[in-house]
Amino acid sequence: MLKTPDWAAGAKYLREHAPELIPLIDRFPVCELKPEPKEKYFGTLVTGIVSQQLPPDVSLQLLEKLGKFLGNPLQPQAVVEVSIEALCEQGLVKQKAEYLKSFAEAAVAGQVTIEKFSEMTDAEITKQLVQIRGLGQWTIEMFLLLALCRTDVVPSADFIFKKELKELKGLDDIPKRGQITTLIETWRPWRSLGVWYLWQEAAFKEQNKKKIK
Repeated sequence: MLKTPDWAAGAKYLREHAPELIPLIDRFPVCELKPEPKEKYFGTLVTGIVSQQLPPDVSLQLLEKLGKFLGNPLQPQAVVEVSIEALCEQGLVKQKAEYLKSFAEAAVAGQVTIEKFSEMTDAEITKQLVQIRGLGQWTIEMFLLLALCRTDVVPSADFIFKKELKELKGLDDIPKRGQITTLIETWRPWRSLGVWYLWQEAAFKEQNKKKIK
């Protein structure tokens, strides 16, 4: 099991180096994100493949059905041993069934070394996963940040983060990838934590909207 980052130390660092985040650090509790166990990595990434372009409730139903069919936590070997037709019978469209099958085969063949992810760098993991059909930038970045709890991930494909960064920095437009890197340079090596605080702010605003309604 990976060691949980010292998020409190990260918050202290951001107070000193990213004063624009101080109001959020004061408003929200210390981050409690913990790394997932290795046996869940494959299933977490599969969630990213299955959930693309689907409403949350539909993807949840699909994942539950797959779990009952193939076992929980989902493992590559279990997927390799069933046909694409069998996966489609669980509710997957053929394209996603093919994505899932090829990902599992790559993992079993050692082209994707999931069992070694905890020892690999973010760049090494990304290099392997970006070659998998159906795994996009957003899914990979979320995996690094939420499942592995890597402390310096910038999810530049995440709209909520970019929208909140725009408001935090008083920008006229949603920042692009290169601009984001410059804007949050002082957050290193705790950029993941800064992102987490912006997510908390977005959720806080959404809750207040519901209360007003």
